[in-house]
Amino acid sequence: MWVALSGAAALLLAVVLDRLAGEPPERVHPVVCMGQVLRWWGDRLAPVAPRADDWKCFWSAALVWCALAAMVFAIFWGMQWAALQLHWLLATTLLALLLKPLFAWRMLCDEVLAVEEALARSLPEGRERLARLVSRDVAQLNALQVRESAIESLAENLNDSVVAPLFWFALLGLPGAALYRFANTADAMWGYPGMRGGRYWQWAGKWAARADDVLSWLP
Repeated sequence: MWVALSGAAALLLAVVLDRLAGEPPERVHPVVCMGQVLRWWGDRLAPVAPRADDWKCFWSAALVWCALAAMVFAIFWGMQWAALQLHWLLATTLLALLLKPLFAWRMLCDEVLAVEEALARSLPEGRERLARLVSRDVAQLNALQVRESAIESLAENLNDSVVAPLFWFALLGLPGAALYRFANTADAMWGYPGMRGGRYWQWAGKWAARADDVLSWLP
């Protein structure tokens, strides 16, 4: 019973930490570390030119994804287990500190508000700031379209950045939240239907894209 209460209290404390402190430094941010590992593997899995029906690439990337996902789940399960051996107050605090980097409500809101602040100075500045949030061409957008795109980005990223990580934390604890963020990061880096960053992701990124869809659907 106290484990469930500690988890609930950790979630509330993590939300408070997010509001007060925002994101931890990149050098200790677990999602940044996941991204660095995924980038290293992506450079070795995705070919530099398009290939048709490249099932070898698909299965290689799928196996690497599964192995990395299992490692993430195991590492965070171990940290959660170690935290729960402590006094409930220490356990709650440590779980909150470990959970906080796995969701990003304040950062998401700050990025969207920054678009409005830049737009208040000039339309070009608003477009430039929006380009950090969206992948579409922003050069021809008017002020209303810039605002609409920022709000659309907020809505689209709300599940990925906040709802789904907390959902999986409530369901499976810290390893569940970490596994989701890994899947979401892998989709953001690998899940493209064609060329991106000088590499062809049609087959290398297909598993990552579908896995993220599956884990995102219910939340």
